[in-house]
Amino acid sequence: MRQHYQSKSRRLTRRAASTVLAGTALALAAGIGAPAMAAEWPTKAITIVVAYPAGGGTDISIRALTDTLGEKLGQPILVQNVGGAGGGVAATKVAKEPADGYTLLATNSTSITLAPLVQKALYDMDSFEHVAIIGEFQNAFFTGSKQPYDSLDGLIKTVKAENRAIKGASQLAIDRLVMQFIAKERGVEFVPVPVSGGSGSVQAVMSGDVDVAFSGGSWAPIVKAGDAKALFAASYERLKLAPDLVSMKDLGFPFGVTAHISLHAPAGTPPEVVKKIAAALEPAVNSEMVQTVGQKRFMDMTYRGGDAAAAVMKKERETYVTLVKTVGMN
Repeated sequence: MRQHYQSKSRRLTRRAASTVLAGTALALAAGIGAPAMAAEWPTKAITIVVAYPAGGGTDISIRALTDTLGEKLGQPILVQNVGGAGGGVAATKVAKEPADGYTLLATNSTSITLAPLVQKALYDMDSFEHVAIIGEFQNAFFTGSKQPYDSLDGLIKTVKAENRAIKGASQLAIDRLVMQFIAKERGVEFVPVPVSGGSGSVQAVMSGDVDVAFSGGSWAPIVKAGDAKALFAASYERLKLAPDLVSMKDLGFPFGVTAHISLHAPAGTPPEVVKKIAAALEPAVNSEMVQTVGQKRFMDMTYRGGDAAAAVMKKERETYVTLVKTVGMN
């Protein structure tokens, strides 16, 4: 009986040891396998979900780089437009996708850095790996050519003299936030007039329905044609493509806002995969086609990837946190 018990005990010990060794082997294989899988990635088509309808600045810039990006990664790049909620619908969709690098989000960076602060969202900054910044919108405020003012100070003097609020075309949280801050600081009221996209801002200005409007580049052609006047850049420093236009810094404000065209992957995407996408994006953004699109649409197509992209997103977020606390947003 004792001999039988000892024999059974030895068998159990050997079985336990075998289980531990097998588990260790599997763990080692998983550790070794992750980089190997990343090295093989991608093995199928990659989908970039653009957070806006076809034809906008983000959409056309992404479509301009798909051929080069696909060539560098060795797989087709598919573009899917998912508009709604200022980029929020697409961001929510991509945040829920598998973290395998096969579904990416292309959006205006404010949909991630600002939108979750001022509206209900099912995602936040930590829902994504920030792959790259591929461009920068040339944000500015402008007005109609027939208005009696051609500067921010002129606008403020006009509304004060007429004892009324500033009426501003508003398409995004970013323009409302900036104009509410300015109005509060300069002692006037601001009334947002909802419009759809840059074209809506242009139409509102051209019709004289508003005193001021904001866009990321739609203002440039009509200003050049003499149908509108640029009042000031929304950025802290002067715009790269409009260096003569005064900036928020020039006007004495302690902040500026800049919206970027940014590319993101779901949180948890392997670092090696993120790096591979970022490395392939750089030559794609620097290609002649993308740079030509940027010039035509008045966008600065300058690439920043990896830590530099994450730093841009973090700084942008910090600016909006401060502004929202100062102004408050409904």
